[in-house]
Amino acid sequence: MVTRFDHFVIAVRDLDTAIRLYQRLGFEVQPGGRHTGRGTHNALIRFGLDYIELLSVYDAVEAQLTGIRGTSIIDALQKREGALLGYALATENIEQEAERFKDTELFQPAFAMKRLRPDGKELTWRLFTPGAVAWRRPWPFIIQWDTPDTERLLIEQPGRHLNGANKWVRIAVATRDVAGLIPLYRDKLGLQQQEPSEPAGQRAIFQLGSSSIELFTPQEAGAAQQTLQELGEGPFEVTIAVEDLRQTRSFLAQRDISFEWHANKPDTLILASPDTLGVRFSLVQQSEE
Repeated sequence: MVTRFDHFVIAVRDLDTAIRLYQRLGFEVQPGGRHTGRGTHNALIRFGLDYIELLSVYDAVEAQLTGIRGTSIIDALQKREGALLGYALATENIEQEAERFKDTELFQPAFAMKRLRPDGKELTWRLFTPGAVAWRRPWPFIIQWDTPDTERLLIEQPGRHLNGANKWVRIAVATRDVAGLIPLYRDKLGLQQQEPSEPAGQRAIFQLGSSSIELFTPQEAGAAQQTLQELGEGPFEVTIAVEDLRQTRSFLAQRDISFEWHANKPDTLILASPDTLGVRFSLVQQSEE
C-alpha cells in the first residue's frame, strides 16, 4: 500500500528563474541535479520526506527521445512559464502497487530512475506511472526509493523556510468524472475515503495520514474550470501548512508579495499566480495534532 505523500512536480520553463521566484516567496530551494538520460534537471523545496520538485528541461532533444514522458513536459510549457504537472505517493513495494492495476488498461511495469546531484552523489528509485504518463493526470504516480529515507534526509536536508512552510497537507485534483475515479483511489491505491458532505459526483476526499487528496469537478466558471479546459484533468491546487499564518502574512507583506484570502476558508491564503509561475498555492495554519 502507499504509505505517505512524497512530492509534487511543478514544470518550469527556466529553472534559475523559478528558483529565484520561490526563494522570494520564502522557500529554501536546494539544487537537485540531472535525471540521467532524460534531458531534465530540478531543484527541491524539502520539508521532510515530502517536498516540492521544480522540474525543467535542459536538453529538449534528449527529453523528446524519452517519448511522451518528455514531450508532455515540453508541451505543457509551450504557452506558460510553469504548470503543476503531477504528484507522487510513496510505497515500500512498487511491484505490488503495479500488480493492483494489472486488470486495467492503466497497467505499466515499474521502471528505474536516477538523479545525479551536483555533489556527485546519485540517488535511485523506481516509479509506477498508471497509464504510462505521470503528467497532467487525475491520479498520482507511485515511487519507491532505493536510497533509505534516513540516508536521503542526510544528503538532502529539510529546508528552513522563511515563510514558515513545514509540510504538505492537501492537493486538489480537477476532473470531469469524480465518481469514475473513486474506485481507483479507494480500491487500487487503498486510500480511505471520507464521508461525502456534498452531492455525489461533485467531490470526494481521501485521507493519507494527516493529509488529504480532494477530487472535484468545477461547478462554475473560474480558475479551476479554466485549468481543466487548458491543461486537462490533473492537480489544480496545493495546500501547504505554515507554523504561524499571521507571521507568514507579515512576511509576504514585507516582500510585497500579493495574496488573497480563500473565499470559503478564512484560515487559508492564496498566493498570486504570477509569483508562483501560474501554480495555485494555498497556505494554511498548521493544525494541532
